Amino acid sequence: MSITLKDIAKKVGVSTSTISKAVNNRPGVSNQLRNRILETISQMNLQPKQHVGGLIKNNIISVNLLVRINQSINDDPFYSLITEGLSKELQDSKINLLYNVLRENKLSDSIFNELFKEKEISGAILIGADYDSELLNQISQMEIPAILIDNKHPGFSWVNSNNYHGAVQAINHLNKLGHSKIAFLAGPLNHNSIAERFQGYSDLVNNKPNLIESSGVSVDDGYQAIKSYQKIDFTALFAATDKLAIGAIKSLKERGFKVPADISIIGFDDIEWAVHTEPSLTTIKVAKQQIGMLAAQLFKDLYQNNNFHQVEINVQTKLIKRNSTGPLLK
Repeated sequence: MSITLKDIAKKVGVSTSTISKAVNNRPGVSNQLRNRILETISQMNLQPKQHVGGLIKNNIISVNLLVRINQSINDDPFYSLITEGLSKELQDSKINLLYNVLRENKLSDSIFNELFKEKEISGAILIGADYDSELLNQISQMEIPAILIDNKHPGFSWVNSNNYHGAVQAINHLNKLGHSKIAFLAGPLNHNSIAERFQGYSDLVNNKPNLIESSGVSVDDGYQAIKSYQKIDFTALFAATDKLAIGAIKSLKERGFKVPADISIIGFDDIEWAVHTEPSLTTIKVAKQQIGMLAAQLFKDLYQNNNFHQVEINVQTKLIKRNSTGPLLK
C-alpha cells in the first residue's frame, strides 16, 4: 500500500505543505522539525524526493492549470497562446502542469477534492475572467502559490494586460481620426478585463458612454448585439474583444454600412483572425505569450522563495493599425 504526504503529515502532526517544504528543502520549516520529518520518513522506509503515492518524484512540482472557457479551447486563440507561453517557460523546469478545462465557473466538492486534496498540489494557475468567487476563495486559503491570468481576486497574485491603458489607446486613435460619436460593444461587465476597458473608454468620452451590451464575447455575440441594436447613431465602434468586433463587422455590412467609410471599428486582443477579416481589423494587441511566460516566471519565484506576498503585473498593450478604422468623412 502506497503512503502519501497526508499519511506522513498525520504521523508527524503537521500540514502536508510542511512535509512538502521539508522534503524539498524549502524555507519555512525549522531545522528541528525538518529533521523530525525526515526521521519519520526514514522510519516508514521511504526516501525523500522519490515517488511514494504523492511525494515529489525527482523534485517534480505538480501545478493545477485551470482554463475557464465557454467553448472549445481550439476555437479560442487568446487563451491557447497564453498557455503556450506558460508551457514554453516551464518546459525546462521540473514543473508538471495538470491541465484542466472548466466549462463551468465552479467545481463540485468532489471535483475540487480530486484536483486539490487527493493529489499533492504545489500551486495553481488559473486563466480566465469568469470564476466563481467561492472557488477562488477556496484556493486562496490553501498554502500554495496561486496566480490568476486575465482576472483579479484577493489572495492571488496576477498577471494581466493593462486593459485601461489599451482602451485609452483605442479611443485616442479614433479621436485623432475625427470620431467623437464612439460606441462601446461590451461583453459581461462583471469580467474584470472588460470592466477596465469600459472604464478607460468611459473616461475618454467625458463619462457619456454609448454602451451596447452583449451576453458574451464570441463572434456571434457581437453579431447579434449589433443586429438587434435599433439606431446606429455612432461613427466608430470600440469592441471589448476582437471576436465581438468581427461579429459587428458582419452585422453592419448586412445592414448596409461600409467599414470604415461609414463606421470605423477597433477591437481588443489582436487574435490571429484579426488579420483575415475584411477589412483587416485595427486592434489593441495583448502580449499573450509574454503574459503566459511572466506568469510562469512569477510562479517559480513564489514557489522557490516560499514568497506568498501578492504580486501584481500589468503588461502594456500596443495599438495595431489596420484597415477597419479611417478618418471621419464629413
